[in-house]
Amino acid sequence: MLTVAPSRAEGVIDGIGREPQESQPLYLRVAQHLQAAIRSGEFAVGALLPTEVQLAVRYGVSRQTVRQAIGQLRDRGMLSARKRIGTRVDAAEPGRHFRYGFQSFADLLDLAADTEMLVDRRDWVTADAKLAAELGCRAGQRWLKLSVRRVAPGETRPMCSADVYVDHRLAPAVAAQEVFRSALFVLLEQTAGEPIVEIRQDIQATVLDEAAAARLLAEPGSPALRIVRRYLGTGHRVMEVSITTLPADRFVYSQTIQRRPVAG
Repeated sequence: MLTVAPSRAEGVIDGIGREPQESQPLYLRVAQHLQAAIRSGEFAVGALLPTEVQLAVRYGVSRQTVRQAIGQLRDRGMLSARKRIGTRVDAAEPGRHFRYGFQSFADLLDLAADTEMLVDRRDWVTADAKLAAELGCRAGQRWLKLSVRRVAPGETRPMCSADVYVDHRLAPAVAAQEVFRSALFVLLEQTAGEPIVEIRQDIQATVLDEAAAARLLAEPGSPALRIVRRYLGTGHRVMEVSITTLPADRFVYSQTIQRRPVAG
């Protein structure tokens, strides 16, 4: 057990507060010790952590410091809070969280350059009334549907999965590729000879059904976001639609909102 000598103030913990770590914030040092305890199996995956009070006593810090440390490990995908139950250990190693901050076409291009999109399946579909409403097209229009997963180098789990619908007239540009290492819409622009001028995006909360969970190596019933993007060319023609599912434990969706001065 790590203890504080009575004469010491909070923040100087035996085994934590000594050099060379003194400049590191205390909550990060506590997080490192918690992570080590989880890795060693002292706090097993699936078990509950001790309470904040118990951990505060263990490390000789305040509950607020413990709360911040737990927050760090939650952000890394190692812990999850269960209301009226406690904090559960979900993983022995940190999971990678991808930060979404799409505010421009360039952001989408950057994501595509940093990851790979793997094609699992191809199907030709004709939009019925329901699908047409989803895609924003007329009923009876034909689409090439690509079932894909996006992965990052060194990761064993996909960061997301998607169903991508491509206008049948543009399908030859992407029909044969198994892996995409650049944004698909750029290939469509080159084939169509016209730019994508607008992307319309809808975001909904959802839960993973068994099929989606299996595809993403996740737990059925776990929370996720469903993002529908419609890529429009000149004349507002829908050239591509992507319906992406992102498990909640693998991403953070970020957006910057700036306040502009009001004239006058």
